[in-house]
Amino acid sequence: YIPQIYKNEGILAFWRGNTAAVIRVVPYMSITFLSYEEYKLVFRSCGVQKDMTNVGAGMLAGITAVCLTYPLDLVRARLAKQSLGVKSKKYSNMFDALLKIPLEQGRATGDGKFRIGALYRGLTATVIGEAPYAGLKFGCYEAMKRFLGDMWGITEAELHPAVRVSCGALSGLMAVNVVYPFDVVRRRMQTHDGHQKLYPTPFHAIATIVREEGVRNGLYRGLTLNYIKTIPNVAIYMSLYDVVKNWLIRSAAEKA
Repeated sequence: YIPQIYKNEGILAFWRGNTAAVIRVVPYMSITFLSYEEYKLVFRSCGVQKDMTNVGAGMLAGITAVCLTYPLDLVRARLAKQSLGVKSKKYSNMFDALLKIPLEQGRATGDGKFRIGALYRGLTATVIGEAPYAGLKFGCYEAMKRFLGDMWGITEAELHPAVRVSCGALSGLMAVNVVYPFDVVRRRMQTHDGHQKLYPTPFHAIATIVREEGVRNGLYRGLTLNYIKTIPNVAIYMSLYDVVKNWLIRSAAEKA
């Protein structure tokens, strides 16, 4: 598949839609980590057990970030789907797509209104997948760090950055295996060109894909490539956030 893309569309095809992805990831990750820390404070104030706090705060943080940045994710998927070789593209850039997609939906329904809901197609499937994904990711990451710290007799703050990277990679691996089918559904619903819903519900989509394509070739198609992208991605941003957070805490303590 990768050699075919390179042969037919060139090297730039692998970065198609990257501008929208980069613009989305900054607010997405900022909201995720900020809300994660805030939700943790709420759970702790309610006396919730530590592991459940990490999982619950992670789930809510993921949902919050997805809902606030979803239009950018949908546009990124649409731009990535566009053929690089087409002279007249449907959308010239991210902002053009943000305007045209709701207008297209309005024309399709016959009232010509600006249908903002068109930018949220596939949101339900994304939230259903994101909640357990983020919860497992944060929960496993924090649990592994605490386990290793206890085993080696050191505090969490004393863990080597390489250990944090490894914990991030493993937590990403475990989380993506559980929720990948919903990611498949999300991508299909986002890139569907028709103005009618591709599937009535995410669960109907999963049942349809299993019936027509099978589990391995349908629900888990592209999982290997997703590993290549997700595992290092999660490992980097989870460990980097930890390192920067601990550095800020130490700096604040020294100034005090």
